Amino acid sequence: MSQSDERMAELRELFFESAQELLQALNDEALKLEKKPGDNEIVRSIRRTVHTLKGDAAACGYRELSEVAHELEDALALESAAGHTTLAEVAFTAADLFSAMLAAYRKRSKLPSRDPLRKMVKKLTEDPVVKKGRKKAAVTAKTLGWTEYEKLAVQKAQESGNFVYHVLAQIDPHCAMPIAGRQLVQNALAAIGEILATRPEAGLPAATKQVEFLVATDKSAADVTSKCQIPTIVANAKTDLLPGEVATAPKKTVKRASASEPVAPVSDSPVVVSEEPAEVSVAEETAPETATQSHTTLAENILRVDAERIDSVLNLVGELIIGKSMLQQALNEFGRIFPKEALRGKFSDAMAFQARVLNDLQRSVMKIRMVPVEQLFRRFPRMVRDVARQCDRDVELVLSGQDTDLDKSILDAIAEPLTHLVRNAISHGLEPADERQKSGKPAKGTVRLGAYHQGNQVVVEVSDDGRGMDAARIRAKAIELGFATAEEAARLTDAEALEYILRPGFSTAEQVTEVSGRGVGMDVVQSILHRLKGTVHIETHPGQGTTFRLKLPLTLAIIKALLFKVEQRLYAIPLNSVVEIARTRASEVHQVDHYEVLQLRNQVLPLVRLGRPPADVADRAASKLFVLVISVGERKFGLIVDGLEGEEELVIKALDDHAVSTDLVSGASILGDGRVVLILNLSAVVEHFSRARPETPGAVNSGLLLSHADRARLATGGHA
Repeated sequence: MSQSDERMAELRELFFESAQELLQALNDEALKLEKKPGDNEIVRSIRRTVHTLKGDAAACGYRELSEVAHELEDALALESAAGHTTLAEVAFTAADLFSAMLAAYRKRSKLPSRDPLRKMVKKLTEDPVVKKGRKKAAVTAKTLGWTEYEKLAVQKAQESGNFVYHVLAQIDPHCAMPIAGRQLVQNALAAIGEILATRPEAGLPAATKQVEFLVATDKSAADVTSKCQIPTIVANAKTDLLPGEVATAPKKTVKRASASEPVAPVSDSPVVVSEEPAEVSVAEETAPETATQSHTTLAENILRVDAERIDSVLNLVGELIIGKSMLQQALNEFGRIFPKEALRGKFSDAMAFQARVLNDLQRSVMKIRMVPVEQLFRRFPRMVRDVARQCDRDVELVLSGQDTDLDKSILDAIAEPLTHLVRNAISHGLEPADERQKSGKPAKGTVRLGAYHQGNQVVVEVSDDGRGMDAARIRAKAIELGFATAEEAARLTDAEALEYILRPGFSTAEQVTEVSGRGVGMDVVQSILHRLKGTVHIETHPGQGTTFRLKLPLTLAIIKALLFKVEQRLYAIPLNSVVEIARTRASEVHQVDHYEVLQLRNQVLPLVRLGRPPADVADRAASKLFVLVISVGERKFGLIVDGLEGEEELVIKALDDHAVSTDLVSGASILGDGRVVLILNLSAVVEHFSRARPETPGAVNSGLLLSHADRARLATGGHA
């Protein structure tokens, strides 16, 4: 690949990334326009976005995208477009088409049809008000106050066969450099004709708000207007053909006709342009400029870095942490062998200093990986609008906690679960408007999407004010679908019954629709949360609504862990999941309904035995046990372990399916002495325990440890 090809490939990758941000902005502006039809500022913002996308696509050689964006930009430039009732729908359609075209460019597949958007753009340009013969504005000499010299210049230009246009350009109030912007407009007009006059003079305060030109050219009025429409510089531009009375000649005016501009009839009484100067106070005028300048400064300080580079740096930090553990262990051994050695203190001081620097480095790299959840939440207003239309619901989306930071990898992973939950909240949770009104609720339903920090976790909530879920109905459906027997369903608490909706194939929908009812989606939520070492909790109140609460770790890269042994094997669990550590005897462990439980103060704690109980009954009764009380979601369990190894900061290494063929382990780490420790996936362990029901009295769980084959594969690098 040549250097130019590499440069183009790099440019296109950058374009794909920035284009996604532009499409998100286009969706956001379209949503605003739907709520505020005819808002000129929003229309200008949409046009700027489309113009940027057009230019970037052309620079990357994506001609088809550039052309259709150019057609839309031209339509948005028309004065009549802002008031068009379908403009928001056109913007939504354009965003969808641009997104599909970008995906096709990336996959090098067939491009989608552009005809639907082009038809909508064509309708947009056919303004019925203009068709009825609305008079085109003209300008009188008295209104403009041109000098005699300028009038003679106009007359001379008309007599030579040129058109003379009066051009009024409103400078965008958000333009950071209005004086330079005025000069850009003047240069653009000078490229297609001769500028006969300019008002007001450069340097006057009004020159930063609007500027007027008299331009002599053989181009059409549309061409002149197009030249003036410079995004982010010109907010609005009007071009009017001057009648003959601007010159010193009588009213009878000779004009040269062209194919693009028919000869306009000469009116005895010229129509005066209604000048609408923008009455902006000094504070209103300077504030947008200041905001734009600060935004520009902020943008200049942002460095776009590929996520893989940050992951590489984080991986190196992880290796340094392992190295720190190795040094610490060597220092401890040195201290035991040479307890009175003077160098021991110097080594300890150096190790403490290195540990502080390494901790700061780790926190700094982790902050780079952290992004606000607002990046994910921005997608949902458009999605909620579309799903609400499909389901015939009136829905308001309320967002909160957008500035909550989360690891970028986790943020990307929860996009699909959140999408399923929000879609289900609209299709399953919210009632139709008439049903809501009958029950005393407002016709418009509310879906809330929020995020907040809770300890060393991030909680993301999706809630609605709909009908809620009926635990009895879910039990009945579980029996009907064969997920549980009638006896098992009767023993379930309401919270346990609600967890059936997270099973694959489970759905309470009476009919399958385009949005829901197939029994897939909620199991995706459960599986992805397990993979992320997170939990999902359901809280519902019939007639009031339902809340899904996702609890996620801040990061998946480095964790504080508690190490313990089971059958001489080393395991670890996240320290923030451990509520307390209890010491008990096997004789205090009882069986209730074929499960092992422990009476811990005033609470009956279900136990999960990770190892196998001693074969000898007498040894089993006399043995001492460590019980790790863990919290998974809103439930507590006790893990029976053989011994504790202490706390350690672990760098998580992912394991592929060839190394370990169980979901009970979420990763592994290497200790300072070279030992490999497996990190348990607590959610999967508890779920496995809940589903494995012993059938006979006296039977207990035989242990959830890895098989010997899995251990052998892990020890040999995945080759048994």
